[in-house]
This record gives sequence, structure tokens and C-alpha cells, in this order.
Amino acid sequence: MERETDQYMNADEYVQELLINVRSLAGEYLNWKKQSVFAGEGRIRDTEVSREGILELSQILRRGKHSFEEMHRKAEQSVRRRTIIPLEYLFHIKKAGKYLKHCVSLALAAELDRNSGELFQEIPENYKKIYPTLELGLCLYTADSRARIECMRNMIEEKETFDFFFGTGNSRESRTEMRLDPRILQFLLSPETEPEKLEGFCRLYDGSDLEEQPMVIREDQMERTAALLGTVPEEKKILYLFGHPGSGRRFMIRHACRKLGRFCLEADIGKLDGNDPGKLLDEMIRETQIRRAVLCIRNFHLLFQNGKMYQALGVVEKILMHLPQVILLADQTWPYSREEFPAPVTELEISPPDIGERITLWEEALRQHPEAMPETFQTEHARLEILAGKFTFHPGQIMSAAAETSRSVQWTGKRAEEEDLYRACRHQVSHRLGERAMQIEPAYGWDDLILPPDRKQMLRNACDQIEYSHQVYGKWGFASKMVYGKGVSMLFYGPPGTGKTMGAQVLARELHLELYKADLSSVMSKYIGETEKNLGEIFEEVKKSQSILFFDEADALFGKRSEVKDAQDKYANAETAYLLQKMEEYEGIVILATNYIQNFDEAFKRRIRFMIEFPLPDAKRRLKIWSQVYPRQTPVSEDVDFEFLAGQFELSGSSIKNIAVSAAFRAAAAGTEVEMEQILNCLKEEMKKSGKNLQREDFGPYYSLMNREEDTSHAII
Repeated sequence: MERETDQYMNADEYVQELLINVRSLAGEYLNWKKQSVFAGEGRIRDTEVSREGILELSQILRRGKHSFEEMHRKAEQSVRRRTIIPLEYLFHIKKAGKYLKHCVSLALAAELDRNSGELFQEIPENYKKIYPTLELGLCLYTADSRARIECMRNMIEEKETFDFFFGTGNSRESRTEMRLDPRILQFLLSPETEPEKLEGFCRLYDGSDLEEQPMVIREDQMERTAALLGTVPEEKKILYLFGHPGSGRRFMIRHACRKLGRFCLEADIGKLDGNDPGKLLDEMIRETQIRRAVLCIRNFHLLFQNGKMYQALGVVEKILMHLPQVILLADQTWPYSREEFPAPVTELEISPPDIGERITLWEEALRQHPEAMPETFQTEHARLEILAGKFTFHPGQIMSAAAETSRSVQWTGKRAEEEDLYRACRHQVSHRLGERAMQIEPAYGWDDLILPPDRKQMLRNACDQIEYSHQVYGKWGFASKMVYGKGVSMLFYGPPGTGKTMGAQVLARELHLELYKADLSSVMSKYIGETEKNLGEIFEEVKKSQSILFFDEADALFGKRSEVKDAQDKYANAETAYLLQKMEEYEGIVILATNYIQNFDEAFKRRIRFMIEFPLPDAKRRLKIWSQVYPRQTPVSEDVDFEFLAGQFELSGSSIKNIAVSAAFRAAAAGTEVEMEQILNCLKEEMKKSGKNLQREDFGPYYSLMNREEDTSHAII
């Protein structure tokens, strides 16, 4: 097959012909210079060049110009046939004129060809300079002085394009050397290589990574974004997207760019600090132009800090001087007057996904990370729906939780369980609730909680209102009927030690949620407005944590609201109303605990969804508590009479636990099993703490054991 001569087979052929053309042009010009200007031995013959000499020079330059035009024509034919020629690509995207192409060709030859550099050094206008000067560029382009002036005018008018190839900050003096910007040279030699200067600051996305990450939600928003970017591409515009971190802003932009067939160059504006911001912006803009990409700036809200609008304005103005559009990503709404900025601002919010979208996202995340899929999710799809309903996560948080679970189970070598996935979910939430409340690790389950069956069922009903909120509020449409109050408010009341805190732990363990306990008495302040501020901060953080909030000593604030007799009464009632409002706004669980239910008025009780009494246990339930209080590993003597203990002494569950632990320590110190006498003596001390002195008859047949421990102690002494 005969080779075609009107095109280049590859970029190397093109470059070789460019170098030949430059050497030929420079060589002929040097010879002409020697013949027309210099006499023998390097002496200047005459400063005036004859008319014949000018004509000869014009012919030389015309031949050179024709050679370059023919080279560009062949390159155009080659590009049409899908041969990639990086330099011609850059000429095309920058709409470079003939003179600029000429200058770039000379500069490239100096970089790649030693012979060209040596020729440049010999030419008087470029004496001892390897790289061509602006003066040499003019001399090798035209002999007409008027044409040279026009070329110089073009350099001024096309400053942005000249800066693109040669870098910013270069002067336009005649002796200035024309050196290609390092990034341009790198691209010409290796188009696929990314610039080192932008490492850690910018990243280029070509869309190939999205083949494995389909746009599973918000396709309508992606379509609108693509339409905004694609409409009148050359029109100046600012697209401002804001939303919670992990909301999918970057993901959506990359999908929109892929739909348009364009690269996305993503830059983190937060990494400008400590660097040369002007230089980095120049490099970023040049790279966007080279790749014909869409420029996307992350963390733009960092420029809003301290109200310094000029920082944000300066960055946007510089970008839009060179690019038609820019995308800004932030986590807050646009804070400035749009009139101050050099282009129209289109503001779009990426709102959190609804329950249906979260279910879809979880399905996709677990498809990508199958190791994170608990067996219960495979057999009961409702379990996945429950998880999606509990955490109002953004796409990024869901993907991160699945990935973390996958890594965790691969490390431990065990199969994923629901708690593994829930633990990873809790890790996705950043909050400061621990500064205002104490986290309690839930250690108890349903079997540990000894309550009357109806009270226990009420607790299970409360769990169901969280577990199935997605179904009732989402699928069944009740969300439209309830503007607020979709959370679960609970009041636990009863004597001290009856299991109110344990009940909260059982709920947390059942729902796989964190539990935070706040003492309302420590939240209250005598200063007007301070209590509301403290409560506001607590609820702001609990919304982030999506945990269970447990207020102990609720009667400190929720006592019977008094008649308003003075200003203090007025503000106390205002504090109560504020807390009730915050409880109704929160869509999770808020539990109040009190020992004094009689202090709560009826109006307040009506606004609580579940009121659950924790009574002192009767003999039957006390026996169950005594039977379960000692772990299986604890050696308990056969003489311990749990039935007698349960029937004879009216104790709370907390008191029984205290007695059991104290007796265990006494047994350990004595080197014996836990015996009845140790339990009875500890019981006697526990009762004393509450002001109850037991009589001889209270101990029945076991009274003889009461002093044996003391007698033994005296004997030892």
C-alpha cells in the first residue's frame, strides 16, 4: 500500500518536519545576513541593505512561510483522520494566529533541536542566545516594517494567548527570549502526563471511573446541571452548588461533564494557603484550557470566612478573564450580592436524599461492597430499609459506611453483622455532643430489663416508631400530615433505681444508636437566655449525631409550671416551652426521666408520646432480678436463698445490683464463694443508706449469719 504524502502518520513526523522548516529558515536567514551585511572576517559591510538584498530576504521568508503553511495544512488533514498532533491541538483551541504559530514553532525548535539553537546563537539579532528573542521572531517572519508593527500589535492584543504558550510575567521587549512554558512543553512531549505543579491541588476526571459508579439518584438535577453548562458554552456564567459534605455535589458534576463529553478539572481552593495563589490559579486555568475541561472549585466557602468578599471576588474575576464558566462548590448558601460578581450566578442546592433514594443508595453501596452485607439484609430487605430510615445520610456517607464495614470484616475475617454496619454509620457522623452530654455505652438487652409486660411492650412500641418511620411517614404518606413531631418523645418516671437508665440503654442497643445522657439541672442557668442557648447547642449536635438523647432529673425544668407572678416565673416557663419545641423538632428519640411525676402538669403530659412507669419490682420480679444478677462465671454458694431475699426485702433493681457486687468483692477477698451471710450484711448496709434500719425479725432464719462476719473479723484482729 502506497503511503499518503498529504498527512502525518503521527506527531513525531510533524515535529520532524517542523524542525526541518525552522533549521532551513534560520540557516537561509543567517547566510543572507552574512552575505548582505558582513564583509569578510566578520566586518560589517554597510548598515544599509540593498534593494536586491531586501528582495532576496523577502523570498527567503516567503519560502519559509509557505513551508509552515503547508505543514499546518497537512496537520489539519491528519487531525481529520484522527491523528493526534498536540501542538496543532493547542493552536486550534486557542485560535492561534499565523505569527503566534511562527513564534511557538521557533521556541519549540530551540527546546528540541540543538542545531536550531546553534543557528539562533549565530544570528546577530539573537547573538549568543539559544532561545529565539522577540526581535528574531520578527526578523524570521517578515521584512516589511509595517507588517512587523502589526505583529507587535497582535502580541499586545492577544496577550492572553501569548501568555498561555510562554507563561505570564514575560516582558515584550525585543531582546526577551521566547521560552515555552514548562507545562506546554510537557504536554507537547507527553500529552497524558498531568502537571506536577498541580499535584495535591487539582485532579482531572475523564469520566471513565463513573462506569462503575452509576448515577443512581438525582438524575434530574444532573440533567439540569448539564443543560446549564452546555447552554451557550461561551457565555460567562457562575454555577454555585451548595450542600452538606458528602451530598454528591462533586459526583453529580462529574456525571454532568461526562454527559457533555468533557473533562472535569477539580481544584481544592482550601489548598491555596501557604502556596503562591496567583501562580497556582494561572496553572489551573491553563490546565483547564489544555484539557478543554469544566473547572470545578471545591470548598469555595472557605473564601467567605471573616467576610472577606474580595478574596472570593478576586478568584472568580481572574478565572472568568480566561474561561467562560466556573463551578463553585460550597457547604452554605451564597452570602454576597450577586451584582458584585462579573457573571450571573446560578445557585443550586443539593438537598439530602429522601428515604427512597437512601434505600437505592444503600443497595448500590452494598453491591459495590458485598462483604459489608449482613445476612439479615439478604433474607429481610426490610432490615435495609430500617437502616436507611434511621440515618438521614448523604450519598458520600452511605458509600463511606459500606466501605468501612467491608474493610473491618475483611480485617477480622468474620461475616458482617448488622452492628458492624451500624457502627460504621455512627463513625460517619461528626458532632460535639460529648461536650454537653455523657455518652453511655448500651450494655443491656431486653432480658436484662425486668418490667411489667405492658410497660415493656410500650418500650417495644417506641422502638417500632423509629424502626418503621420510613414506611409510615414515607411509603404510607404520613409525612405530609405531620409538619413536625415525627420524633419519639418519652417520659420515664418512677422511684430511683427502677431501671430508667437501663431502659434507655435497651432502646439504644435495640436500635443500634448512640445514647447520650444530659443532666438538665446542669443545663439550666440563672442568666436569662443562657438555658435556651445551652439547649439549642445540645439539640443542634444531637441532630448531627442522630442519637438518643436522655435527660435525667427532668423535674429540674419540667416541674409544674407556675402561675406567672414575676419575671423569673415567666422565663422559667419560656425555658420549658423552648425544650418542648426542640423535642418536637427532633426526629429521633428524646427521653426524659424523673422521680416525681406528680410535678408535671397535664398540658405537658399531652405533648409526650410515651409515658412509661418504672415501678418498684414486686416479689416475683425481684426474684427474677436476684436470679439474674450474678454472671454465670461467679461462684455462688448453694446456701444463697434468692426466694427469701426477693420475698422479704423490698428493693429496687439498682439496690439489688449494688448488694450483689459488694457481696462478690467480699467473697473474693475471703477466698470463698458468694455466700448468704455476705449478701445479708451487704443488704443491711444498702438499706442503711436509705435510712432503713432492719430488725432481727427481718432476717428470719438467717439472723444468725448477720454477726458471724463481724465476729470473724474480730477474731482475726
